[in-house]
This record gives sequence, C-alpha cells and structure tokens, in this order.
Amino acid sequence: MTQAVLPTCALAPIARLSRVAFMVAGAALLLSACGATTGTPGPSVQQGTASPVVGAPPEPAVLGVEMSPERLAFTPPHLEGTDLVRVGVLLPFSGSAGALRSEAGHLLRGAELALFERGIGNVVLLPKDTEGTARGAEAAAEAAIADGADLIIGPLLAAEVRAVSGPARRANVPVISFSTDTGVAGGGVYLLSFPPEEEVRRVVSYTASLGASRFAIVAPATPYGQLVSEAYRRAASDVGGTVTAEEVYSGGVDSMSQAARRLARAGIGRLEVGRALAMTGEDWRPTDSGAFQVVMLPAGGDDLRMLAPSMLFADIDPLLVKFVGTGLWRNPDTAREPALANGWFAGPDAEMRARFEAAYQNAFGEAPSRLAGLGYDAASLAALMAANMGRIDRSVIEDPNGFLGVDGLFRMRADGTVERGLALYTIRNGRFEVLDPAPERFGSDGMAIDVEPGES
Repeated sequence: MTQAVLPTCALAPIARLSRVAFMVAGAALLLSACGATTGTPGPSVQQGTASPVVGAPPEPAVLGVEMSPERLAFTPPHLEGTDLVRVGVLLPFSGSAGALRSEAGHLLRGAELALFERGIGNVVLLPKDTEGTARGAEAAAEAAIADGADLIIGPLLAAEVRAVSGPARRANVPVISFSTDTGVAGGGVYLLSFPPEEEVRRVVSYTASLGASRFAIVAPATPYGQLVSEAYRRAASDVGGTVTAEEVYSGGVDSMSQAARRLARAGIGRLEVGRALAMTGEDWRPTDSGAFQVVMLPAGGDDLRMLAPSMLFADIDPLLVKFVGTGLWRNPDTAREPALANGWFAGPDAEMRARFEAAYQNAFGEAPSRLAGLGYDAASLAALMAANMGRIDRSVIEDPNGFLGVDGLFRMRADGTVERGLALYTIRNGRFEVLDPAPERFGSDGMAIDVEPGES
C-alpha cells in the first residue's frame, strides 16, 4: 500500500490522513512513497544553522555541513562508503536584481530546512550560481552534472530553465524547476510552482458546480493577462461553459472604466429592488439573466482596487455577477476594498503554510519568502526518494497519489506541469475566509478529493 511519509518520520496512508491529524504533524511535508521508510526522528533545527549569504553564491552544504568548492566533485570524508544522492541547486545567487538574489537565498534555505527536518544522511546539496542568465544557467547545469548530480532543483526563471533542459536531458537528470511558464515543462523538466492556470481551473470549476455556464473576463494587456485569459477559456470549456465576453485594458483607471463599460454592453441582468435588498452577496447563485454570470478580474494591488469599482460604476452588479480572481487577490489591501466583498479566488492552504513559516523563522531568524516553500518541497521529495530507494526515480516524481507539501496537495503530471489542490477563498468583513477547503488527496479520476475532518 502506498505510504505517506512525514519528515518527522510518522507514517500514515495518504488517502486516510485527516486534516486534524495533519495539523498535529507540524511544519512538515507529507509525501506519498512507493514503500515505507524507517521512523528515525531528524535532528532539531536551531536558529543560526548554516544559511547562504544573500547576494553571493553560497558554498555547498551537506545537511548543513559546509564544503569548499574545490571538493565539490568528491564525496565528503564523513560520508565515504555511502551511496549518495547528489542534488544540484541552480539559483541566481549573484543575479543582477536584488530581488532575485534574495529569492535564491530563501529557496536554498528552504531546501536545507527540509534536509535538517528529515535527518536523511545520504543527500548532498550542490548549490550552483546561474547568475540570473540563460548562459549562466547552462554552465551551472553542466557543472552540477559533472559533479554527479542525480537531480537538479531550480532554476527560477523560464529562460534559465530552457537553457538547463538541454544538458539535463542529455545526461538523463530530472529537473524540478520553479518557473510558472508551462512552455518549458516536459521531457524530464517539472514545474514546482504556482501556475495561474491552476487557480483559474479551481475557481471556474467551483462556480460551474453551482450552475454557472457563462463567463466573462476583464484582463490587463500583459503576458500574465493573456495567460489567464487562455486558461480561463480552456477551463470554461472543460466544464461545458463558454466565455461570452472578454475585454482588455492597457492603462490606468480610464482604460479600466472603458473596458468595464464595453463589458456591460454585452448585456447584464437586473434585480428588482426588493430582491436586491434581501440579498447579501454571500448567498450568490447564478441566474438565467444576463450575458455572463461570472467575471474574472486577474489583477492585484492598486490595479485591482481600481478595476473592481469600475465594474460597479458600469452597473455590473456583484449580487448577480460573481467577481472572481487569481492568487494576486491575496493581499490585505484587497480584503479592504468594498467592491470586492464576497468575491472569490483560489489559493494554497494557509494553515499548512503557516506551520512552515514558523519552522523557517525558528531556523533562520527571519520570515521566508513566498517561494521558499518550493525549495523545501523539492528537497523533501529528493530526500524521500533517497531514503526509500537510494536514487532518484521519475515514477515517484510523477506519483498520481501526489504529495502534501508546504502549500497543500500537489502532484507532477507526466508532461511536467504541476497540479495543485487549492482552497477557495472569499472576502468577508475585510478579511479572507475559506469558502471551500483545499482537498487532501487526488481521486483515481484525477480530481482532487476532500477528506472529511472526522476521517482518520
């Protein structure tokens, strides 16, 4: 039977693990495995353990033990005779942008934390600097492969991933990257990220389950807006619906207002005054009136707080038309925007994320970045394979049962893209509330399945 393995080394079948039981586990990655692993608790994590210097390429570490660069290609003395799994960690440690350098440090620390918590002694991390460029990434991949890497974690940017894929495929080394560009996935390159396509799929699926079939979108004239629009059309088609109206804006509030007015001309329903006064927005159900029942607003920050009121000024009534969005909505300022009250968006399980953040803070004395958990999950997956099989196995990476990670349920598809089990959130009283919980397992039909809280 497939087992689920906690870094703290408690064992439980993934299909039967309840949300309550998982909360007790702490900030740990729950992974499905092809066999059981021994239950030896890992070392405790103490503040001040080895961490990279942000802005410069860190020296490689073996479970927190530093090695000098000239010894990279050799087995550390204390691990002589051990069958090691070497993991190249390709990140922009010296990238030109400060944000990239900072993110690289957080991702590597997340990976180190995973190994500390799991206590796996046969995994070696080999950090390599991509410099934030395609040429640097290709050189880093070749260096990691020359040093015996069995798996590559990273890079971060799509151009870097493209450059790494060639050397990795020639050497038959799988890559778990952090890009959201699905165009670079496949052929042994996997995307462990937060693609907006998954957020779109979740919210469209939920609204369709309530009877919605006519969808509209007002998107920015950006690559992100185009990506979301394409995903929205596919998701609507998958549930038997149609995108009946689509508008694009390319500037500030004037452009947004014009797009909203054009959208309204597609035809919007009207509510009787008495009925409108009796509704709260929390009890929304799709009606037969109007050209569309749901409108997607894939924006965030100031843009979203200008776009949403533009919908109201165009007489698009949120009591009739459900406003939905992507993970960009998860911002405290968004929750305070009255026009977005009772709006919906999809995102990762916040409770599970909080446990990881606490563990990271305790280990390194600072809060993790949003992406740091991806480094944790990728390294945990490598450690799982090292513990159970002593090698990297693509069949495990593509396990259809999936994994419970820092941000909830996920699994890698054979085409290299990631499928995530996301929660659905609503905005009520100026805060985010869970409208539909994140699933805890995938069904045999490929759909994510909720586990009742009382199930164990």
